Amino acid sequence: MKDHYSFLAPFYNRLTKLVFGDQLMLAKTNFAENLSRKRILIIGGGDGLDYQEFQDQLSGEYWEISQAMLSKAKINLAESDLIFHLGFFQAEKGKLFDEVWLHFVLDTMKDEEIVSLLKEIRKSIKPDGRIYLVDFFAPINLYQQFLNRSMITFFRIVTKHKRASIPDYERIFLANNWKRNSEKEFLKGWVKAQVWEKLGS
Repeated sequence: MKDHYSFLAPFYNRLTKLVFGDQLMLAKTNFAENLSRKRILIIGGGDGLDYQEFQDQLSGEYWEISQAMLSKAKINLAESDLIFHLGFFQAEKGKLFDEVWLHFVLDTMKDEEIVSLLKEIRKSIKPDGRIYLVDFFAPINLYQQFLNRSMITFFRIVTKHKRASIPDYERIFLANNWKRNSEKEFLKGWVKAQVWEKLGS
């Protein structure tokens, strides 16, 4: 599998901080709580740098499709109890998690891929478990619309992202029997941190 992030990996975190400051990091850590009591599944965690300050509380699994990003995450989160995997997440019988982190990963996937991933997550999460979603939503003003369009174009060229638009997360999650119970807005609502719980078994 070709690593489309190998070019970006060395400076990706610095680039996001240059454009967005600490807002993306704050969104990714807003609902992180009682971590030492939880088994966490992190999908598409990138270089893991935003989790470094509380890495000693993290246990579970870390999945990433970029070898370059995964290599950095292993270094940045070396003091965690996470098990690192390269590839697309697939549920494994008997492995259950308290929480699943989807931070800036669904906006890279087609709708049908998101649905498939949610099905795998449903098999892997405890009855009272939750998804901690953080991502870009519809831009609010002209500047955000310009930046959003520029980012989508950039990532479609450099990393071969498949999407040309922001997913309708609400519609997809609700259609697949998930209920939102918490939300925090960042960048005037362009970025949101949400907590979703599953309905039914």
